[in-house]
Amino acid sequence: MENISLPPLLNDEIAKMAIKELLQFAKEEVRKEMEAEQLPINQKTLCKKFGFDHSYIKYLRRKGLKYRKQGRDNMYDLKDVYEIFEQLKEIERC
Repeated sequence: MENISLPPLLNDEIAKMAIKELLQFAKEEVRKEMEAEQLPINQKTLCKKFGFDHSYIKYLRRKGLKYRKQGRDNMYDLKDVYEIFEQLKEIERC
């Protein structure tokens, strides 16, 4: 059998460029996700995002979940939702 040398699929420069592009894409996706989590969401969206029903939101509000009225909607910050989850975890540990 004769020696066959195959050309490399990617040279170093092309590989570096591809990695940089992937990294930039990942950074952009994380930035978009972080911006979306800073915006308040209404009760319907909150239920859809976490799979809650209306009664569980009432339960979380009784436990201290903060909200604000905006027109006919109750608006919630995801940061506050995550805080309540952490508080409930601490209560269950005790």
